[in-house]
Amino acid sequence: MEVLLSIPTPQRGHPWGLRLRLGLILAGITALALVSMGGSMVIAEGARGDAAAINQAGSLRMESYRIAALLQEPADAEAVASAAATFEAKLNDAALREVAAGDPSLQRRYREIRDEWRDVLRPALADTGAEGAATYTAQVGTFVDSVDAMVRALQQQAESRIQLLRATQAGAIVLTLLLAAGAIALMQRRVMTPMRDLIDAADRLGQGDFYARAAHTHADEFGVLGERFNTMAAELDTLYADMEQQVAHKTADLQRSIQALQLLYDTARDLAPHRLTETTMQPILDRLRDIVGAGPVDVDLTEPDGDEVVQRFRSTGAEDGTTDTGTTIVLRHRGQTHGLMRIRHPAGATLAAWKHQLAAAVADQIALARALAREAQQQRRLVLMEERAVLARELHDSLAQSLSYLKIQVARLQAGLRGTTDRVDTESIAAELREGLNTAYGHLRELLTTFRLKVNEPGLQPALEATIREFRQRCPQLALHLDTGTTELELDSNAEVHALQIVREALANVAHHASATRAVIRLTKDDNNQIRLLVQDDGVGMPEQPEKAHHYGIQIMAERARSLGGELMIDAAEPQGTRVQVTFPLHRATGDNDMEHRT
Repeated sequence: MEVLLSIPTPQRGHPWGLRLRLGLILAGITALALVSMGGSMVIAEGARGDAAAINQAGSLRMESYRIAALLQEPADAEAVASAAATFEAKLNDAALREVAAGDPSLQRRYREIRDEWRDVLRPALADTGAEGAATYTAQVGTFVDSVDAMVRALQQQAESRIQLLRATQAGAIVLTLLLAAGAIALMQRRVMTPMRDLIDAADRLGQGDFYARAAHTHADEFGVLGERFNTMAAELDTLYADMEQQVAHKTADLQRSIQALQLLYDTARDLAPHRLTETTMQPILDRLRDIVGAGPVDVDLTEPDGDEVVQRFRSTGAEDGTTDTGTTIVLRHRGQTHGLMRIRHPAGATLAAWKHQLAAAVADQIALARALAREAQQQRRLVLMEERAVLARELHDSLAQSLSYLKIQVARLQAGLRGTTDRVDTESIAAELREGLNTAYGHLRELLTTFRLKVNEPGLQPALEATIREFRQRCPQLALHLDTGTTELELDSNAEVHALQIVREALANVAHHASATRAVIRLTKDDNNQIRLLVQDDGVGMPEQPEKAHHYGIQIMAERARSLGGELMIDAAEPQGTRVQVTFPLHRATGDNDMEHRT
């Protein structure tokens, strides 16, 4: 431990860094483990033959006494020779020779035992007489003592090797623990403490304390990290201060943008109905003056591309004859000039770019409202003219035909009254005249109903629904069903009137002539933008001569279908009844006089 702690403390630029220290400790632990394992293997390898050698040496004593026992009893020479051969084999065993060769004292003892056997005991056994046996018996005790000494030496050698192995293992363990303790101390002092310091500083920094600094700045890796952290904290402090200023500027810009957007929204909302009055204009000009921070704001409206001022609006505080200079913005929409906006401010002052853009946007809104107001006025005139044209066409197609027919009948009646015709013809003319008047009155009532529906129920589908309600009241025995599906059609007023009149004429024929109990009105549109209008009943069907001289229903429906750019088909329905079908293109029904409106 003392050696580990005596490693010099790394200064700035010193090679003894944290990584090198930890690397040396790990290398030392690894080296101790390798030395311990290597020493153990060497000692174990050296002690591998100790047990066998001890066993062989111990068996020499037993064999020596066995030979002595054979000599005390009457025995044949072969048994003694066999025992002697066994003794020599054990004495010359390889394990015993290898162990003895590893130690000089053991080798000396082993050599003395072998010499005593060869020089004393073996010659005594060669003498088969009593003298040889006596010599062997007298010398065998000394021989056995020598063997015992060698056995004890072998045991001591084995025990010393075991002690050496234990000492080696204990030393390795102690050194390993010392290195581990040194590593823990180094980790605590150079890793954990600096890491906690960095974590605390990072937590303080995360909570907004930009004055937090790391205390560990030694010349190691965590010291470098601490210095970098301190540098980062200082830069964040500076950056945060700059960001606060930027946020303040951005907040001010955002508030101005919100005020500008709110002004533009309110301007568009208040001027959407195209009301350019003092009540709507003065608040807008006052707010524009307050936002741009300039003087009074004036707006002069003129006729398109004209010079004469037809309407003038001023913000609060504006007076005639002021000497202030100002910025002038032209009110222009679609290339036409509708007036001027003048923002007055002291001489030498100019409007900022965003203020000029805001004023220009407000000026565009005013010009748009002015243009849309004029377009709305023109549109109302066009709609009025279109309604008059539709009314004139309807009167011509229905009531004018009936009146022409009545005029003819009146001429016939006048001729009859002058005596040029008999009484029967006169009564027939009167009857036809009465029927013509009823037809004309019916046409007039249909026209009044149609235009009343157009006023109260805009659109074809609501008008059809209103027509069905009317015929249900007129013919309660007739079940009427309207099927338009999910079709949403946008037709112009002419097309709606033609389609509605065709349906009304067809329903009138069903109610008066078909004796039907059920009728279906179906309005659909296919993929080719072809509109199909179908009226089908379950009545008696069409007569053989459906048209009379004073009935213009079918001809009028056909003319209306041709006006829509389509065709009229009347045929028998299955299994009974009549089917009236009109097919016309959608593009013809929408007309060519649609006007675009800018919103």
